[in-house]
Amino acid sequence: MTQKTKYLIVLGITLLGFILIEIYKPKPVIWTPTYSNQDDIPFGGEVLYKILPELFPSQQIHDEKFPVLARHTEQSVDLQRTSYINICNTFTLDSISLTKLLRFVSMGNTAFISAEDFGSLGDTLHLSTDYISFLKKGTATSLNFTHPELRQKKPFVFRMEDAEAFFVDTTKSTIPWTVLAYNHLKKPIFIKVKWGNGTLLLNSTPSAFSNYYLIKPQNCYFAINALRYLPQQTIYWDEYYQAPSIGTRFRVMNKSIRKASEASYDESPFRFIVSQPALRWAYYLTLLALVIFMVFEAKRRQRIIPIIDIPQNTSVIFVKTIGQLYFNKKEHLTIAKKKVTHFLHFIRDNFYLNTYQIDEDFLTELSNKSGLELGKLQALFHTIQHLNTVNSISEKDLIELNKAIEEFYQMVKA
Repeated sequence: MTQKTKYLIVLGITLLGFILIEIYKPKPVIWTPTYSNQDDIPFGGEVLYKILPELFPSQQIHDEKFPVLARHTEQSVDLQRTSYINICNTFTLDSISLTKLLRFVSMGNTAFISAEDFGSLGDTLHLSTDYISFLKKGTATSLNFTHPELRQKKPFVFRMEDAEAFFVDTTKSTIPWTVLAYNHLKKPIFIKVKWGNGTLLLNSTPSAFSNYYLIKPQNCYFAINALRYLPQQTIYWDEYYQAPSIGTRFRVMNKSIRKASEASYDESPFRFIVSQPALRWAYYLTLLALVIFMVFEAKRRQRIIPIIDIPQNTSVIFVKTIGQLYFNKKEHLTIAKKKVTHFLHFIRDNFYLNTYQIDEDFLTELSNKSGLELGKLQALFHTIQHLNTVNSISEKDLIELNKAIEEFYQMVKA
């Protein structure tokens, strides 16, 4: 079996493993809030949209992907009164859309908006939302209505992170509120604002209208009772203004023209690839194959380089051998002169002194640079100069000379 065949087998097994994992793994739960009537995820709006015909029988319910407010002007207003519903995280309108919304309401229509942030609409009504910040995530909060017929003996219980927003009057304006529901701190979370001949119903807990809470018997009646404030008339469910950006709004409009299940064509190719499980795994496998190729195949091919041993320094062994040879032959003077030659070379390299003429000036300067006593240096160099006047020395003289030179080395290095 060749090496290439082994790589192909490993790659095939890896590919098969990824395919099996993708087939049998459970699909992850998407917890991102969308509140769209086409999403059955926990924080989608499919359940609420499906129960609207039961709450408003014999009334038309329109699913709007285009800007519905643009059609309701003074020149083209429907004679029949209508209701507008929008469930989103942030209700963001530009100045033109805000004007159209308020004009739509002032003509006798009703707008039901549930969001945690009301943007420019909140600025116009002089209200904003705040959050319960002193309670930990994971704790619970309770909601209840003010109307005696809707108020429950046992309040509706929600997770703190899903119902922590409440309304705050920012400037104590003259625009009157009517509190319809409040939380356990008696903070308003559902209010009614009269505007012209119509009504604005504003709620700060959009999660209460999601699939997650509508399938719970103990929570679903909060959303149902809140929608009872809407009159029995034609309803426009707005998906256009749920989108936080212009690009997302065009994607919503495009999906209404094409199939709801199709991905919109204005998304980037890479975003589309990673959004599709099959294409995403194909992309990951391609990257993995490139990494495997670079690890095993992209390296430079060459013959095996032989291991060369580090050359050993035999100079010390040579010196010891020569020294031992001279010592055995009793040539103590020769050993002493070589020792002195190496000693003078050391002085030249480390103290930068001229050793060709050894006199008092030389010894004084050496004493200053080395830090050794002048007397010891004089004694040492007297012994060295004595070597030039004799033909031989004893073994004892050689040992004393070596001892004096080694002592010089140690004192200098210290």
